[in-house]
Amino acid sequence: MNEFDFLHLFMRHQDGVLTADEITALEAVLRDDPTKRQLFAGTQIRSMALYDRFRQDAFRVEPASRGKISWITRPMAAMAAGLVMGLFSASIVWAMSSPRATAERLFSLINGSFDENRLKHGFPHQTGCWSGDEAAICDGQLRFIAPSSDLGDPTGRAISCDVFQLVDLRPLRHTISLEGDSVLELSADFVDARPQNTKPSVTFFGQLYLFKGDPAALHQSWPQSIADSVASGSAQVTTLGSDAKRKQTITAKCLVPAQADFAVLQIAARPNLRPAKLDSLFADDVKLTLKRQPSLPVRIVRR
Repeated sequence: MNEFDFLHLFMRHQDGVLTADEITALEAVLRDDPTKRQLFAGTQIRSMALYDRFRQDAFRVEPASRGKISWITRPMAAMAAGLVMGLFSASIVWAMSSPRATAERLFSLINGSFDENRLKHGFPHQTGCWSGDEAAICDGQLRFIAPSSDLGDPTGRAISCDVFQLVDLRPLRHTISLEGDSVLELSADFVDARPQNTKPSVTFFGQLYLFKGDPAALHQSWPQSIADSVASGSAQVTTLGSDAKRKQTITAKCLVPAQADFAVLQIAARPNLRPAKLDSLFADDVKLTLKRQPSLPVRIVRR
């Protein structure tokens, strides 16, 4: 099936008018031809984006004579022509008409791959270093050893081994304040190297907390100050060991308010039956990414 016939079949699929034989033919092409699968997925995404743009632009308001409001509707033929252009050269049309989302890895997160054997004890007092409960860096991985109580809450139960890093967001203030949404993503790889089906299960966490103010002062009120965070995000995975030492990757996300000054990054391992020894539990490849999604244009329609 050539590309023209495939796109014709695809457009009939979008219209919901495929016959049973055509559905079978489309499924066979998508199963057997990776290039057609990629074309199908890309065209779906682009046509949906164009549809949303046309939906927003379908009506506009202009002042008519004698101070009245008139509705101007774009001809459907022009919209249809735009959709056909989108199907055959949507990458050009969309690039010309829409701002792009961006993703930037933040290297203000220091030693995310644990290549440097620098680890402090307790909640961090400054940005740019890992610090927390009893842990060790060996062979380019962080090994969780034992939970500890927080100095700010010495009577609290130590149920997980937590390691933190403070990251200053103020140098990104201009980027974050630009029009659109900014999302901060913390990703990390975790390995439960115990034999398979080892009990108790262990839950790995990745957490983000965003704050206003001075990062060097937060240790004085942690963990009670969690309630003062201006945004937060969390992700977790629970494991029972893995003979293959398979990595589990989790990603925590949160919107970044314009007033956020710094972030608290937290990675942790928690046994789900206590007391329990932490053994052969590791973290690696911790990354911090800032993603920006420009706002779609909005037109206000008066009725």
